[in-house]
Amino acid sequence: MLVLGDLFLQFGNVALFLLLNYYLMDLGYEDAQIASLHSTRYFGVILFALPFGMYIRGKRLRPVMQLGAILTPIFGLLLILSIDTSSVLIQKACFMSWGISFLLFHVPGMPYILKTAKAENHTASITLYFQTFSLATLTVGILVFFLRSGSLQFDLKNVLLAFNFISFLGFVFLLRLPKHELNVQKKRSLGQSSLSSVEHEDIRRITWAILPTLLIAVGAGLTIPFINMFFAKVHGLRDANFALFGALSHVLVMITATFIPTIKKHLGYVTGITGLQSVGVLILIVLGTTQFYADMPWALPIALGAFMIRQPLMNCAGPLTTEVSMYYVGERNRELVASVQSAIWSGSWFFSSMIFGELRDYGIDYVFIILATASIYVLGVIGYHKLIRRLEREGRYEDRTTQ
Repeated sequence: MLVLGDLFLQFGNVALFLLLNYYLMDLGYEDAQIASLHSTRYFGVILFALPFGMYIRGKRLRPVMQLGAILTPIFGLLLILSIDTSSVLIQKACFMSWGISFLLFHVPGMPYILKTAKAENHTASITLYFQTFSLATLTVGILVFFLRSGSLQFDLKNVLLAFNFISFLGFVFLLRLPKHELNVQKKRSLGQSSLSSVEHEDIRRITWAILPTLLIAVGAGLTIPFINMFFAKVHGLRDANFALFGALSHVLVMITATFIPTIKKHLGYVTGITGLQSVGVLILIVLGTTQFYADMPWALPIALGAFMIRQPLMNCAGPLTTEVSMYYVGERNRELVASVQSAIWSGSWFFSSMIFGELRDYGIDYVFIILATASIYVLGVIGYHKLIRRLEREGRYEDRTTQ
């Protein structure tokens, strides 16, 4: 039920990811204005993520996820409708509220899986959970291509609204989640807070677990939210075509992901994470440098090929990086780490979006921004390599009994 619920919620998320920037560009928004709206979404998550993670630590996750599942499509619809208003304040409030709503659902998802799935099924369960975004991207991308091309030519706004209405089905499936959750912490003793129960060893492990995420997130924030703008402005790719190639890239993600448990079993975390990510960084460089010869007829095919190959290489490492992080920090810290990682992604994308806007205002080409992303990715890959070695050397963190 969790996977099905996430799948339908991702329909709205994916539609906004694929099409929102195109919709804003059609309305005349400049790069810096678009980046400012995106940064507001991430800023809201920054403010909310850490206290939220502390609050749900050791608590039942089902009710929180259900609340997020109903609020996310509501604020997704309001976000789209707010674009028609002339009030920047209303627009930013909707962007921020949508980001926080998605956080309510998304952050508890991984800890919930690790609480309810058998240990031997963790890798497979996490991989399946990660595939909902790919399956949603495939479905939405193909539908958008047919809705926006040929004789149909549906309006972008109506397409966005339709997929966000479909997202309400996610809440229906989450209502059927099992009520019983393992390892729900009993009421804390008087005067004890979530923060006070975090010990020195917790902090040390949490720090090592989140450092690679921070580096990858900072780099990604400079490029990933705006990659459709790169294709639109450098290579002249239409929104329907970008959606189609985005969908096809996630076919490769889903195919590659089926081999993740096998890669982990036979080759280990190092190959499954740092090996795939290293090749992905090289492919990203190939993608970005197509701007140098964008006028050549082969530039767009190379860029699209690199885009489609990079997706599975970077995305398929996700289940394993999550598993490594969650094992390293221990069971009682998983909700906290999931929330902190969400804050890191949003915080990094908040500042990176602002930096992107400034760089574009100064006329910095997309290629140099993408190369900066690749350089920061390299540091993140090194961080994951060190985290894997620490997990191998120190082992999983066995939780102390929580009073």
